[in-house]
Amino acid sequence: MPPSPNSAQAITLRTFTLLHTLRQDWGGSLILACGLNLQGSALALASNIAGAVCLSIEDNPATLKDAIRSGSCDFIVNTLDEALRAIKNEIRKHLPLSAGLQGSPTTILQEIIERGVSPQLFADLTRNPTHAAAIAVLQSQGTLIADLADLESHEPTSSAPTPNALNAEAHLTAILHQQNWHLGTFTFPTPAAQRAFDTHALSLLPAGDHLRRRWLNAAPRILQRERPIQRLLWLTPQEQQSLV
Repeated sequence: MPPSPNSAQAITLRTFTLLHTLRQDWGGSLILACGLNLQGSALALASNIAGAVCLSIEDNPATLKDAIRSGSCDFIVNTLDEALRAIKNEIRKHLPLSAGLQGSPTTILQEIIERGVSPQLFADLTRNPTHAAAIAVLQSQGTLIADLADLESHEPTSSAPTPNALNAEAHLTAILHQQNWHLGTFTFPTPAAQRAFDTHALSLLPAGDHLRRRWLNAAPRILQRERPIQRLLWLTPQEQQSLV
């Protein structure tokens, strides 16, 4: 079966790969995002796998409810105070958590700046040009600004890129080329068959391959609601033949 480059699992894998190549251990870190579209949900899931706390600001209640149903968010709050109370202990304990904050991204982002909150990574999935000043402040405080908008489509979007941001698609493309990795997609009739595949795939990966091993260990927990039942994995052509 051909790969599904725009499936939720594929985008989550791409986003997790980006995070892992930037930092292998995100425990105790805060990832902040404006927007909970498909890429925003993937960032929340990938952050969980990476070990970070993710706070996603979204003004559409229906989008937030979808994020709860898909498992992208653990809970939803309505104020920044509620969000900070909920996430600070998890950050201190180096435990992953995903929270959705309902409200205007522009307003809340400014409030975050005024409160002195400094995430380790920020992604503006809305690409709202009015966020430029707040983004510049975050960047001056040491926050890594990542432009993830092209990770979903694998090609430039029509909106202007975030200024002075890491080009996530270009970074990921370079990593995949270096490793000679291609996207392998495997579908299964039952969850048991999927678990057997994961176990077999883990046995073939080198012990030091922390990225793909972490993905295979976490994906069953993070993506258990996804249908059809499938597993996506970066593979070299030789590994692809072994698994097929």
